[in-house]
Amino acid sequence: MLAERKMSQKALADAVGVKPQSVFEWKTKGNIPRADTAIKIAEYFNVPIKWLVLGVEDAAFTQDERDLLAVYRQLDQRDKDDLLGIADMKLENSKKGDILSNTANA
Repeated sequence: MLAERKMSQKALADAVGVKPQSVFEWKTKGNIPRADTAIKIAEYFNVPIKWLVLGVEDAAFTQDERDLLAVYRQLDQRDKDDLLGIADMKLENSKKGDILSNTANA
């Protein structure tokens, strides 16, 4: 993951709040980061924790969905409420469009 992102071990260590030696040991000795650190790493790289820890892709979320969730988590509560309102409105409009197109084809 570091190589494909062209990121140094020190940069990752700084990003997640550990010593560079820890990152080195994860990579070379197979040591495993603590759970709280693994969560920080997953959030930093915007990957599911399940993928990071187990190497299993979480088929429940697409990349777009993970990106949207990452943005959502950065919003304050008022903006989260606004965004959910917009999503609800879009969904309702989509349903109305489906109903109108289905009745037109009948």
